[in-house]
Amino acid sequence: MLDLKDIYIQAEDDPATTNLDGKGYDAQMLHGVQIMRDHATENIKIFNPRGKEYYDELTSAEYELFNQGWRKGVLNLVLQVYRNRLDVIEKKIPQVLNNHKTLSALKERRSGLLKKYFKLTQKLNQL
Repeated sequence: MLDLKDIYIQAEDDPATTNLDGKGYDAQMLHGVQIMRDHATENIKIFNPRGKEYYDELTSAEYELFNQGWRKGVLNLVLQVYRNRLDVIEKKIPQVLNNHKTLSALKERRSGLLKKYFKLTQKLNQL
């Protein structure tokens, strides 16, 4: 398993990652996933927005996704989030079959998520 310090170094060196350094911390972000190193404690944590306006630290199972490195971990985590969203949409579709407007909105969201999912899957397969 890779050390969080190694993963942070990979994030810093990744040209696709955005630098979000601030007072008292260094941070990098890719596809909404943020890795942060605190200056005072040297603790490194990885956060996922989960579609919210604030970030939650990853669960231990989600940290396992980063065993193969920063980029693969981010892509696998985002794909997992997309799969969860697609599952929610699939469960809602039978409930709204009589409401054509809502049904078409759900189908449109599903189509957009599937395009993003496919695009990220291609990127992951190229690594």
